[in-house]
Amino acid sequence: MIEKYDYRGEENTGFHTVCTNEYVLVPVDYKKSDFFDLPVIETQLNSTRLVGLFAAGNSNSLLVPDDLSDIEKSKLEDADVNYVVIDSYYNALGNLILCNDNGALISEKLSDQKEEIEEALDVEVSVGDIAGLNPGVSGIANNHGAVIHRDASEEDAKKVKEALKLEDVDIGTVNMGSPFVGSGAVCNDNDVLTGESTTGPEIGRFDRTLF
Repeated sequence: MIEKYDYRGEENTGFHTVCTNEYVLVPVDYKKSDFFDLPVIETQLNSTRLVGLFAAGNSNSLLVPDDLSDIEKSKLEDADVNYVVIDSYYNALGNLILCNDNGALISEKLSDQKEEIEEALDVEVSVGDIAGLNPGVSGIANNHGAVIHRDASEEDAKKVKEALKLEDVDIGTVNMGSPFVGSGAVCNDNDVLTGESTTGPEIGRFDRTLF
């Protein structure tokens, strides 16, 4: 299922949401919580509503930065979310990591944490970019496919396909032409939630590639 939603008037849904096949992480006052047929955990991360910016994960684990508060950690623990703290100067993990249950592509900025991320997510991790940009902000992926930055090359698409062991990878945009697909949408194997400005052709690309 694909739906559109602007959180508090902000169309960058990907900055505010982490969506896996096991649970969904959202900030408070998230009006589309009932869209997902999964446990939904409301929390802040780094004392902000930008939970999708600061975290990334798959069905095995959630990766979070080391500056989470004790209250935020307790919220995850109370919800039985298996999380791993990544100690890095670069804490916008959602921008830096594109992953699913089969693999991950991480930014060069996190190369020192590659083995730690592999162990946490329980997948093979590759290091690279998409169109010269950080992987997480440049695409969305589930276990079937990925839609990535419109300027991605065939080599970029092959890199993503191999790293995440996907059936299909395509280029696209979100929110009426933004190439930063990862900031504007989130997905798991059953659902895509994207910004209100996302057009019919953009939604069609998600439908063809991710399901």
